[in-house]
Amino acid sequence: MKLYKFCSLIMIISLTVSGCSDEFLDVEPKDRIDGTSFFSNDNEMIIGVNGVYAAQRTILSRADGGTAMLYTLFESRSDNAGSDHTDQAERVETDLFNETPGNNPIMGAWESMWSTVNLANLVIASATVAEGDQAIIARVVGEAKFIRAYTYFHMVNLWGGLPIRTEPTDDFSNTILPRSSKEDVYNVIVEDLTDAANALPESYSGGFGNEPGRATKGAALTLLGKVELQRGNKPAAETALRQVLGKYELLPDFSDIHAAGNDNTEESIYEINHNPANQTGWFIPNGFIPNNVAADLGIVAGGSSRNILGIYPTQDLVDSYDPNDKRIPGTFGIDTEGAYQGPYISKFIDLNTATAGSDINLVVLRYADVLLMLAEAIGENTEAYDLINEVRSRAGLPDIDSTSPGSFMEKVMNERRWEFAFELHRWIDLLRLPQSEVIAIMRTQLTDQQQNLFGTTYNTSLIKEERNLLYPIPQGEIDFSGGQVEQNPGF
Repeated sequence: MKLYKFCSLIMIISLTVSGCSDEFLDVEPKDRIDGTSFFSNDNEMIIGVNGVYAAQRTILSRADGGTAMLYTLFESRSDNAGSDHTDQAERVETDLFNETPGNNPIMGAWESMWSTVNLANLVIASATVAEGDQAIIARVVGEAKFIRAYTYFHMVNLWGGLPIRTEPTDDFSNTILPRSSKEDVYNVIVEDLTDAANALPESYSGGFGNEPGRATKGAALTLLGKVELQRGNKPAAETALRQVLGKYELLPDFSDIHAAGNDNTEESIYEINHNPANQTGWFIPNGFIPNNVAADLGIVAGGSSRNILGIYPTQDLVDSYDPNDKRIPGTFGIDTEGAYQGPYISKFIDLNTATAGSDINLVVLRYADVLLMLAEAIGENTEAYDLINEVRSRAGLPDIDSTSPGSFMEKVMNERRWEFAFELHRWIDLLRLPQSEVIAIMRTQLTDQQQNLFGTTYNTSLIKEERNLLYPIPQGEIDFSGGQVEQNPGF
């Protein structure tokens, strides 16, 4: 589906569905929305940004053809998780670095992300005409800019340089734009997050428009630190992250972070909200575990009957953990009795899951991330190891220092891998390594995976530097632009 079709649909549909979290306002359905004039006052601006949150939830939590869209593009792509290589061909392609510009999961992610950006643009543009409490309107704009920045951040790590759209696309006049450079996209993201940090509160007091779970100043600064780290600007990352240091705290028990109903905890900085009671339950984790495990746990719905799960932990990840690591039970389990016979993701299990989905929020920014990102930003010194060891202490692991095996970056990356497995961080983290290292890691992991699980030989030449570890731009976008949008090299 071409961009202009999706833009028009999202403006009609996204604004008329439920709010964006467990407690957010449920928006009454309407048959027609009259462009930007719909957001004519502060209350309507709040309803509008609720729709932006809902669109973001669609990106991060929706299933695409039975498989999680971003789990396919981020987690299965990495060395943390594998895909069923007997599954639908297009999902297998993204795991094997053999995708084409016509790949449907890639196209679905592209369309959903641009729809979210366009909806955020609509809210931001409406602020110029909206009446009412201008402080609320300014804050809503900050929320929309945060989500727009987060969406662009995912996109730039998936595709590289992008068309930069900061105005609503409601006709053909500004639909077709050429790709800007990766650096220019990052500049827009940084500007959005700087504005958001200045506009957003530290927390929310409750009530209509002030529900906990909305983007905060801490979320904007944390994401700003992540963005600056990703583009190699460590001093700027340090500056942003130090403003968050000490504002949150680690939960004593790692498993509580993702526990059902345990929303917006002291460690959580930003999470994607789900609530089965509001028809926004999270369905993706149901397919992470084998059917017999679900039955043993007494879960009514969910589980997978396939001998190979659609998404599963790699043996390389399982073997990398210290056996004494307290994070293991809250990260993966091992099925030894059913047809699957292997590791499965246990991080997001809701024992009360039914047909309405899980009551688990996807925590995408949390305080442990701040600690480990700050350690990476400041580089190897005593303070950096203190930050790393704060995370290791909760896991029941001994302190490390400069005399511990491995380079400093290897130690940071290992800690991040163990702490954030299956939280959509690993592939983005790997992209901060030299390209040759990422290629070597993935060639080794996929060769082992193919031989051990599927008895086939992996063509290691599929992962090559000319493709720059990016996904192809969907061919429909290139065709629709008349060639103004150029394809990534190697496709």
